[in-house]
This record gives sequence, structure tokens and C-alpha cells, in this order.
Amino acid sequence: MSAFVDRWHAMPPNLRGILWVGMSGVLFALLNVFTLIPSQHLNPYVMAFMRYFFGTLMLLPIVLKLGLHRAMSTNRLPLHLFRGCIHACGMFLWFIGLPLTTLASITALGFTGPIFVTIGAAMFLGEKVRMRRWMAVAVGFAGAMIIIRPGIGDLGLGAICILISTPIFSASNLISKALARTETANKIVIWQHLTILVFACPVALWFWQTPSPTDLLWFVAAGLCGTLGHICQQNGYQLADITLLQPIGFLSLLWNTLLGYFLFFQQPDVWTFVGAAVIFASALYISHREAVRRAAVKSADTATGQATEV
Repeated sequence: MSAFVDRWHAMPPNLRGILWVGMSGVLFALLNVFTLIPSQHLNPYVMAFMRYFFGTLMLLPIVLKLGLHRAMSTNRLPLHLFRGCIHACGMFLWFIGLPLTTLASITALGFTGPIFVTIGAAMFLGEKVRMRRWMAVAVGFAGAMIIIRPGIGDLGLGAICILISTPIFSASNLISKALARTETANKIVIWQHLTILVFACPVALWFWQTPSPTDLLWFVAAGLCGTLGHICQQNGYQLADITLLQPIGFLSLLWNTLLGYFLFFQQPDVWTFVGAAVIFASALYISHREAVRRAAVKSADTATGQATEV
């Protein structure tokens, strides 16, 4: 075991980050499977609460090992609370859409995340976005429309909810990346689960349906996969740049398509994959341009620092 750990730490940080995020994709695909089964008859608000209730229980061994103070102490509580609030809203929408569309479509629409990040950066952060990135945003939305096909296919509530939840999750991921500069992966995940649990509880109680014993078993499995998935994802974020990790997300389409086909007999049409490819190409280009922009800013800052020293 120690030899494996030594070999793992000998790998370059970027490679370890890619492997962490790749594993998180597999775990999140399994999470989709385990939550899709009870979502056929349970209220989505109850689903969101139960998913994070059991996810929080899975974190108890980590909290006990670290100690309550070490696991919970933070100087960035408002940011943790804000992230939990918006992530809970995204979860409600996601669980509304889950039983109404295929796992492949859910995953493909999720690739629009970087597109919404670009729009948010321009609208709320005052970032200057040039024409090439706006063209990539337009291409990405075209890919989403290929999947949804308004006016041609059935413009379902499920696809709309998933599409709306995507920018919310993108904002949550950006906040978690910012938190990763000062907080450990375990602490970010612990606060995420606790805050979402608090925000989801009153809504779930209002729409309460009592899960069956079988449902509870599915939630235990979902809680385990979801919690481990978030821990893997946060470890990846702390080791590698998010733009480098972006292409790894495309593997999620493969896992979710295969699981949806073999377990639930879901057969996504060819337009889902065409739209996914268009969205992914757009997201990849946006991520590349963002990496170029940050490199230019870093070079300018370095040059300014050197001039000041002289």
C-alpha cells in the first residue's frame, strides 16, 4: 500500500488532478443512477434533501478523524453559505429534470457550464470578452438547441430545468475553486453538504413524502457516491487548473449514456451526441482562451514586478 502511495505522489500534480476528476465523473454517473430510481415517484425537493442528508452522514468519519474544530473552522463562512444556497437551488431544478429526460441529455446539457461562466464574467465581473469568445458562446448555445430542438422535438420541462441548473452549478464550481486557495477539499465538501442540507430542509418538509426502505438504500448508495465524487473533484481542483480539467468532463457523457442504455433502456438520439460535440468544442475553446488570457495577465504582472524591483 505504501508503494502505491509513493508512486501516486511521484506523479505530476496535473496528472493526479486529471485522475481525481476522472474518478469523480464515474462516481457522479453512479450517483445519477442511484437517484434516478427513487426520483420516479418521490418529490424532487425531498430527493435533494435526502441525497445530501445521507451524503452528510458519509462525511461523519472524516469529521471525527479531523475533529470538529479542525473540520469546520473557516474564515470564509459567508462564501460557504452563499455557495450552499445557490447549489441547493440548482439541485432542486436538477432533480425536477432528472426523471424527465435521459442521462445522456442531462450530461450533454451540463457541458454548457463554461458558456455561462463567460457570460457571468462579462455581466457581473466586468471582464472584457472579445468577439471570438462571444462566437464560441453562440456556437455552444446552438449545440444546446440541437439537443432540445425547440419547435421540432418535444421541448420538455426536464431539459429546460437541467439547462437552467447548469449556470447555477457553474457558479458553485467557481466559488469552490476560489475557496480551494485557502480551504482543504474535505472542508469545502463538509460545508457544502451542511449548508445545502440547511437550505433544503424547510422546502423538503413542506412537500414531504416518506421514502420507502428500498428508497433509503438507494439514497445511502447515492450519498456515498456523491460525497466521494465531490471529494475527488475538489482534490483535482487543488492540483490542476480547471481549464486543463475541462476535457475530462466529456467522459461523463460516455458513462451516463452506457448506464442509461443498459440499466434504464434509454436510447438518446443522434442529435444528443451532435449537440454534445458542438457544446464541448465551444466549451473547450472558451477554456483555452481563458487560459491564454490568464497567462498574459500573469506575464504582465511579472514584468511589472520586475520593473518595480529595478
